[in-house]
Amino acid sequence: MSPSPVGSGARAAGMADAFVAIADDATAASWNPAGLVQLERPEISIVGSYNAIDEEFSAWLHPEAESRHDSDNLDLNFLSVVYPLPALVLGRNVCVSLNYQRKYDFTRRFNLKYHTASSSSGGMPLTMLRTLKFEQTGGLSTITPAIALELTHRLSVGAAFNFWRSSALADNSWEQRSEERGAVLFGPMFVQFASRNHEEYRDFTGENLTLGLLWNPIDKWSLGLRYDTAFTGEAEYRQFGAATQFVFPIPGFPLSPDLSDHLYVLPWVRKRKREVRFPDSLALGLAFRPNDRLTLALDVTRTDWNDFLVKDADGSRYSLVDFSDLDDPVARTDFDPTYTVRFGIEHVFIPKQPDEEAIDRLWTLRGGLFYDEEPATQKKSTGQGRFRRGGTGKPDRFYGAALGLGLLLKQRVNLDLAYQVRYGHGVNADFLRGVPGFEEDVLQHRVLLSTVIYF
Repeated sequence: MSPSPVGSGARAAGMADAFVAIADDATAASWNPAGLVQLERPEISIVGSYNAIDEEFSAWLHPEAESRHDSDNLDLNFLSVVYPLPALVLGRNVCVSLNYQRKYDFTRRFNLKYHTASSSSGGMPLTMLRTLKFEQTGGLSTITPAIALELTHRLSVGAAFNFWRSSALADNSWEQRSEERGAVLFGPMFVQFASRNHEEYRDFTGENLTLGLLWNPIDKWSLGLRYDTAFTGEAEYRQFGAATQFVFPIPGFPLSPDLSDHLYVLPWVRKRKREVRFPDSLALGLAFRPNDRLTLALDVTRTDWNDFLVKDADGSRYSLVDFSDLDDPVARTDFDPTYTVRFGIEHVFIPKQPDEEAIDRLWTLRGGLFYDEEPATQKKSTGQGRFRRGGTGKPDRFYGAALGLGLLLKQRVNLDLAYQVRYGHGVNADFLRGVPGFEEDVLQHRVLLSTVIYF
């Protein structure tokens, strides 16, 4: 999914997630908590999602690295209970809700083969063949109480309090496993090596706010504003690993006996606290509803990823985009802010002369397009196929489309289905460090199924 904050629900997903200025169902707390005040009856919602990613690797200096990889997963994406207060507060409507949301999923796996050729400091040729196997699982979720208050007939405000915690629904944890095998031809020596590394982030905890505003300046038009505050979370970090190395002489080359058939075992276990910093984000939405059947919506989101980092127990800070050292003014990367533009449309098939039977089954068709940016590093070239330290933080560009279908039964149960596709060409050059010229084509699929029940 996009790294920029995105709400939940198949209805919004079918409109390409252009929902900030609409936010009029039980998923409103994840889009714009001010929209909760529009709800007139208690509601509950549950959302499931299927996410899949297909990646095609390439590297202009390493044709052997060309390969395709895929990952997918199912999860509980959202769960909420909404309750409009039956009595006015200071003469105004108030609505509260309790929500669970799966914010980020980190499922990823791939296998990669490549080779390198260089010279050692002594001028001896060095050729290395590598095989890298990588797997990552886990994700981040929040438990979120929210409240919305009507200030005037046309203006409302809201706040959602996001508690990033492990719960009975999901662990706020993730882990990475990598295995590397290879061989090095180093002058008269042939070296075989293997290493395994296992990193865990356990019980990530943190808090932040999602603030919202919804304004209807004139009939048929609405303006929405959502601000997600920056925050720092803390996790228990553990690392396990081991490495093995064998050194053999090449026949015909003399080699000191104490170097041949030598075995090195380097196990390690590290436990410490790590802090993870997430940036703030601002979204602006505009919606136009010319009649009861048709709704058009447009959202724009801005995020500054220079504040996306990890801080180690010793105080060292590294970017979570390209892991550059943020305390090194030469090596660090300054990232341009990313922008996401989303356009959605919704059409409700209301008969011109509706009868009771027709109203009992209302169908809705949705669609949309979006432009999405991800933070990235474009390496600085020296002109001879080499790269110097640091880079330019130009974002990667992704494009996507959405299609959705909804069915409202007897004005009591809403069923929504949505499909999204998202594509990026020549992106993620900083995904694998140490492979010059690396980039990939990414194709992502997302399917959401929602149920909203009205009481």
